[in-house]
Amino acid sequence: MAIYETVVILNSLLPPKELDDIIERAQEVIKENGGTIRSVDKWGKRRLAYEIQKKQYGFYFAIEFEGEGNLPLALQSEYNFNDNVLRYLTYAYDKHKIKSVALKQAKAEALEAAAEEPVKVAEEPVVEATPESDQKEQEEA
Repeated sequence: MAIYETVVILNSLLPPKELDDIIERAQEVIKENGGTIRSVDKWGKRRLAYEIQKKQYGFYFAIEFEGEGNLPLALQSEYNFNDNVLRYLTYAYDKHKIKSVALKQAKAEALEAAAEEPVKVAEEPVVEATPESDQKEQEEA
């Protein structure tokens, strides 16, 4: 299975409920076409570099998913059908990106495993004070 990521810019004037509905619909399209969703990131409202359809702001979100076949084409069809989608980009990860994602996951798992292990503290031997040791400390001072 190939790993893809789709980044979408929506009309920022939409109410939060409609924004969530559009994101859920994109997830449904991925699942209907045999894909599995790895992560969904809502980047939020951001200023656009240039106006798109006379709008200066857009709501960004990204979905990372695995799939095969014509899944990107199904997403493209869904985005083109919705007038609130200003821009979108769907791309496949190359072998270098896949390797870096795997390394990042392995490091995260190692940190979690290390955090779960109890830390053993070595006990220092207890030295009792004697009148002779007190005298030596006073003489040294």
